[in-house]
Amino acid sequence: MRAGAAWLLVFAVSLTQSPRVHAAGATPNAAVAPAKPNAAVDATPAAAKPNAAVDATPAPSPARRALGAGAAVVPGALVHGAGHFVIGESDTAVRLLIAEGIGLGMLLGGGSVLFLTGASRYVVGPAAGIAALGAGLFGTSLAADVYGTVSTDGGAADLVPRAPPKLESELGYRYVSDSLFPYRHFMVERLTLTLGAVRVTPSAWLDPSGKNARYRLEGGYRLIGLDPGERRQHAFDDRLEVEVGLVHHRYPTQGFTRSSAEIALASRYDLAHLGPSLRGAFVEFAAGYGRARIDYDLRGLDVPADTDDVLLARFGFGAVFRGNTYPGSQALLYYDHRHDDFAAGLLVTGLGSGVVGHFGTEWRWFFTPSFGLLAEAELGSALVTGISVLYRHAEGTRVLRNEEPKP
Repeated sequence: MRAGAAWLLVFAVSLTQSPRVHAAGATPNAAVAPAKPNAAVDATPAAAKPNAAVDATPAPSPARRALGAGAAVVPGALVHGAGHFVIGESDTAVRLLIAEGIGLGMLLGGGSVLFLTGASRYVVGPAAGIAALGAGLFGTSLAADVYGTVSTDGGAADLVPRAPPKLESELGYRYVSDSLFPYRHFMVERLTLTLGAVRVTPSAWLDPSGKNARYRLEGGYRLIGLDPGERRQHAFDDRLEVEVGLVHHRYPTQGFTRSSAEIALASRYDLAHLGPSLRGAFVEFAAGYGRARIDYDLRGLDVPADTDDVLLARFGFGAVFRGNTYPGSQALLYYDHRHDDFAAGLLVTGLGSGVVGHFGTEWRWFFTPSFGLLAEAELGSALVTGISVLYRHAEGTRVLRNEEPKP
């Protein structure tokens, strides 16, 4: 537990570089945002800003922040929010402690149902989902406490435009180390097109040797969040989206294919709601259900198709990069409960083997308004690592939603 909290401390420090001062027109976000990236925010009266009253509080001294960071680890690993109590953010500390209690209750409640029923097929879906999301809430409240005690430039996150691009494409390489299957190398292609509240994302993982191929078509309808080109008038970046997906996974060497359909509700919650020290940080939660069919192609054998259910649950903690980076740059740590992708479920000893999903991290860094890099790693029954080049259509993020036309 202490090692994990210490790792989170290193993760948080890496995200909190101080913003740099640039000459007019030389700010990294200038090519994506208007010349005054915070014009929509600065036009708001001070009393109307979400964090105006709290921002008037003197910032903690470096020594007090150091004490807060230590308290976020010990006793913060058990009492979430301890770090914020030390730096004087008592309201935020109480909210983090409440989040820990709710998460722990969900984890113990869902886990108890699984244990008492022997993971009965009639209750395993909702019970495992509640337990997984409870674990996510418990873990992210700890991560938020560490992040908030060491982040010194949260206000800079308010200046980062967060509207999605109209178009983003990915081309990359993934290495899969799996003891059960012979494939190793994959070319990854993905295209995301966003038109208003509607998103369409086709993607493919292709093994050049022809031993495996995975195709996915995903669509989303955003209920809460920004359209391409919008600029938020306040500091919060919340999203809620209904997602549907179709997946076709081919295993030619093993003689079977797997096809599935799924639906999920995915969200992103800006942690600035809990306090100004958490600006720039966010959590992601998603939950859903899928149904899969497995067809066999075995020479000389007529094997009937199988069907199974897919429980979808995902949570993560992340933060946007500030400083000399462009909008869209961020880091994310996450847990994904699905077992039907390349990382699959974590292999552990005892009764828990096969129940837990996989863990992962994703880092995005845009070094120009249009081009960036994505690095990711996942650990389950297989280890998946790789890097991709990203391209996005950034022109749509230049326009403020309510900006007056310029002569």
